[in-house]
Formats: sequence, C-alpha cells, structure tokens
Amino acid sequence: MHMKLNKLELLKNSRFAMGLALLILALGAGSLIAKEANRTVYVWASATELAPGNIISADDLQQVSVLLPESAKSYISATAQVVGAVVTHRIGVGELLPVSAISLEPNSLDQRAVPLTLELTDIPIGLSRGEVIDLYAVPNLTQKSITEPALIIEQITVAAVSDKNNSGKAVVVVNLPQSILLTALTHLSDSRLLIVRSHY
Repeated sequence: MHMKLNKLELLKNSRFAMGLALLILALGAGSLIAKEANRTVYVWASATELAPGNIISADDLQQVSVLLPESAKSYISATAQVVGAVVTHRIGVGELLPVSAISLEPNSLDQRAVPLTLELTDIPIGLSRGEVIDLYAVPNLTQKSITEPALIIEQITVAAVSDKNNSGKAVVVVNLPQSILLTALTHLSDSRLLIVRSHY
C-alpha cells in the first residue's frame, strides 16, 4: 500500500514538472515572438506602377510593416516625406521603395513632361501611368517631313493618361529627355503619333 502511494505521488510530481516545463517553454516562445515583432519597421511601398521620370504622389504610396533588421537602411522609412520626389528606377506595384530609386532633385533625369494628343486608336488599350513605351511618327495625308513610319524615341515613361478630351481624343503625358524634345515637337506639329508598349 505504501509503495502504491509513492508511485502515485511520483506520477503527480512528474505531471506537475512536465506542466511547469511546458508553461516555461510557452512563455519563452511568446517572449521571442514579441522580440521579433519589435524588430519590424515601417517603410514605404509602391501602390502603383512607377517608372523613371514619374513624380511620386500620395496615391502612389502605401505604408507596410516588414522585418528588415539588416537591410532596413536600403529602403525608405514611412516617416520620410517622398511626395514630389522623382523616380529614377522602375518600381513595381507592391515593391518596397529603395533609397537608390528615388531622387529629391526635380531635374535629376533631365526630362520634361510633354502632353501628346492622339487618336484613341493610336494608343494601347488600358495604357496607364508608369508604363514604358516607344513613340512613333506615322505619315498622314498632309505629311511633309517623313514618308514612312519613324521611331521618335523608345523606352520613355508615361506620366499621365486622360481617356479623352473635348475632341474625343486621348491625352497622354510622357517624360521626354531634354535632348530629344525639339525633335519630338517637330513631329508633333505635322505627324500622326503612335504609342507602342515597350516589352509588353
């Protein structure tokens, strides 16, 4: 009888010790999780497609919490003011904003925003801000400067798109390098312009 009582006490003590050990493990795990959570930082991510030459607006930004203990300094903190900054490298939707892809200098890329008025049939369906395009000049009935389609410039960025203006045409604002601006304006005066998606 005494032996049975000892075994019973030993069993109770073993269960107590096991329960105590599990409790300690749970508290330790909770502490580690809380410690990891405290290492997360808030940074800016892109809410839209951004391409070189785009000017960042508030609608382009979304704040995200990420675990970046080592590389946090490579991305832009959500406390930083980046509205109005210029995009220097393409940033996809949902991507974190790298410090290296943003410039606070308005003329850092030496580009100018140029509005183009085009026929709705001369722009790709669903063209949107942030896309990279090629711009062509196509001869029309009164064309004098060119007699066949000519590439004006490739790999330029769409800054804004308006579905149509009062004349029923589309207005697309593109970022043109200063060096090509006069050539492009010459074609604007007497050419039919055509936009082609680059690497679509």
